[in-house]
Amino acid sequence: MGAPAPVRVGMVAAALVATMAVTHATSPVAAVAPTLADIPVALDGWIGTPAPPLDPEVARVLAADDYLHRFYQGPAGTIEMDVAYYAQRRVGANMHSPLNCLPGNGWQVTDVRDASVATTSGVWPLRDTLVDRRGARFALTYWFQSRERVVGNELSTRLYLLGDALRRKPTDASIVRLIMPAAGDASAERATLTAFATRLIPAISARLQ
Repeated sequence: MGAPAPVRVGMVAAALVATMAVTHATSPVAAVAPTLADIPVALDGWIGTPAPPLDPEVARVLAADDYLHRFYQGPAGTIEMDVAYYAQRRVGANMHSPLNCLPGNGWQVTDVRDASVATTSGVWPLRDTLVDRRGARFALTYWFQSRERVVGNELSTRLYLLGDALRRKPTDASIVRLIMPAAGDASAERATLTAFATRLIPAISARLQ
C-alpha cells in the first residue's frame, strides 16, 4: 500500500527543495550530448519516418536541448515516438512529465500503471497510461532515461538527480514518450508499446555514453 497523500506530497516537496539546493550549489558537470537522430530508423520490424516539426510555442515550452519526433510503422499499427533531451537538468528547467502537461492541453489521463520491461541493458520501470482526447483513446507509455538508468516515475527522477549532482556526475537525461491509438480495453496496444520499448531503450542507451 502506498504512502498517504500528505506523506507523498511532503516527499516530493523535500526532493524538490533538496535538488534545488544541491544543483545550485554545485557546478554543472559537462556531458557529451547524444545525437538523437542516430537512433535507428529500423527497430526489429518497425520502420520510422520523420514527424512534422514542433509548433514554435510548444518547442519553447518544452525547452529541450535536442528533440526527436518520429512515427514508427509496424505490423501492430503506428507508434508516435518523442524523445526530448536535457543537457543540464535543474529545478525550473525540468523535463515535462505527460502527467503534468497533458491535462493542460485538453487530454484526460484515465489510467496510470507502473510497469517493467526486460531489455538487453537491464530490467527497467516504465509508466503505462491510457489517455483520452475529444473522445479518442490512446495508450501512452513514458519513462525518463539517463546514462545509468531508466526511471518510471517523477519522484524517483528527482531523487536520482539529487544523487548524481552530489556525486558530481552528469545530470543530463531524456524523457521518452510512446503513444498509439487504442481500442477496447487497450491491452493489445499497451503490450505493443512495452514490446517496442524493449528495442528502443537499448538504442537510446547506446547514444547516452
